[in-house]
Amino acid sequence: MTIPAQADRHRRDRAVLAAAVAAVLITSALIVFTVLKAERDGTQALERLQQSQVEQLARSMNTRIETTFVTFAKFIQPLQLTAKVNDPGDKAQLKLFDDLLKNARTGFYVVDKQAHLSNGALLKNGITLGTVVNRPGLDGVLAGKPAILSVAPGLTTALPTVGYAFPITRGNVVVGAFVFEADVSPQADFSAEVAQLKAGKTGDFSFVDAAGVVVASSDTTLLGKKLNDKIISARNGFHRYGDRVGVVEPVPAAQWRAVFRQDSSEFDGALTGPLKSALVLIVLAGTLAAGVGVVFLARRLRAAREEQRRLQEVSAVREEFISIVSHELRTPVAGLLGFLQTTLDHWEGMADDERRRAIGRSLSSARRLHALTRDVLDTGSMEAGGLSYSFSTTDLRDEVGSAVLATQDVMPDRTIRLNLPDDPTWVSCDRERITQVLTNLLDNAIKSAPGSPLDVTVATRNGSAVVSVADQGPGMNEAELARVFDKFVRGRTSTPAGTGLGLYICKQIVNAHGGDITATSTEGRGATVSFTLPLVAAPVESAQV
Repeated sequence: MTIPAQADRHRRDRAVLAAAVAAVLITSALIVFTVLKAERDGTQALERLQQSQVEQLARSMNTRIETTFVTFAKFIQPLQLTAKVNDPGDKAQLKLFDDLLKNARTGFYVVDKQAHLSNGALLKNGITLGTVVNRPGLDGVLAGKPAILSVAPGLTTALPTVGYAFPITRGNVVVGAFVFEADVSPQADFSAEVAQLKAGKTGDFSFVDAAGVVVASSDTTLLGKKLNDKIISARNGFHRYGDRVGVVEPVPAAQWRAVFRQDSSEFDGALTGPLKSALVLIVLAGTLAAGVGVVFLARRLRAAREEQRRLQEVSAVREEFISIVSHELRTPVAGLLGFLQTTLDHWEGMADDERRRAIGRSLSSARRLHALTRDVLDTGSMEAGGLSYSFSTTDLRDEVGSAVLATQDVMPDRTIRLNLPDDPTWVSCDRERITQVLTNLLDNAIKSAPGSPLDVTVATRNGSAVVSVADQGPGMNEAELARVFDKFVRGRTSTPAGTGLGLYICKQIVNAHGGDITATSTEGRGATVSFTLPLVAAPVESAQV
């Protein structure tokens, strides 16, 4: 992949990353909007449903009270009540209801036009006839309109009561009123009926009279008490106030109001709780997906940037390699041509020693040219997996000695100290390739440490033959040691030479022999390159000798 193509890929990856992040954000926003809208719509529907339920209960109660008024009117009309105080005829009329009062907790009474108590049944002890009954709403009944009187102390029970009051008429003239009391207590049938309307843990349903006193409620602790709540002063309908919700609907026939109250968290929770949980899960899932995507794309971008950097380095190394190879090839070729041309031009006038010296220099340049071309070609073959080997059992001492001798012939002024063991060191190797390794190591040491002596050692250790080439040059630092066997890496000398392929080729050849190659160095004190080869048994011919 070329660098421009890599840069295009890098830009595409960044665009994909930006598009992915934008898509996740847009999708998350749409999901949040959809869920919030569903929550809002669901909440409004829940509010309408609750209001509809309270409206229905209020209408049902209103119809029930209106029916009660009609029924009681028909019941009262045949009675010949005069509403006179302690009237014997009225007393006789009231006796007709004795069967209805069996096991009753409350009774009824009659008042005259001036609200004096004239007669009654199950009146409390201490209540005397002729007493003025001061009960809120009674004036309206004596004016001719039936009503349910607000919660007040009763005359027929110690409990608070509501009064079902009906005017007593003679012709078109109101002469008094008949009042039936119903206790306001948990034992009352009406309270037991309303108690079934309790909603959840915090929801209560109540009927409240015109004075705000609770007539019946699903919360029995409220019975007969004034409901101190903001909802009482609210207009009809659904309301949210503080952390509560409420519904108020009128019951006109009794001048009551049906009131529903509940904590908003519980009221909304049945609907919004799952939605909020779903929203949280969706947001978390979206965030997780976005995070994974961003991390994945970010890693890909980093990998792309690293690949681009590597390609740039490879490109730079390639350019440098081409330059190096061109220079390295030009030098021996120029030397070879120069020596040969000089020898040819002056052959007749040259002494034998001069001719031998010229031919030797030409041979040295030719060997140098051969080594360069061999390194380049071998590298290509190694990367293609096409480098072949021919193994045979060899005394490694012979190969090392031959390589040192050949190097010494080319550079007679250079000191090379050879340390060989007394016993044969048998290994299975490709002699030509091992010689190539030794030649490269010696050549590398000569270039790395100009003028300094070299020490070449062969030893055995842990079933392996160990060959070391040590110089006394400037050595290498840790960074150089880490890359010394990489391609195109050259030594740190004042005049760097070579292609940077020698040690790379050595490593590949040694590894192919089942051995290992390492470099050690103390900066400023020289470097040592060592390789190992597995020891093998001596060949049969050698063993017999």
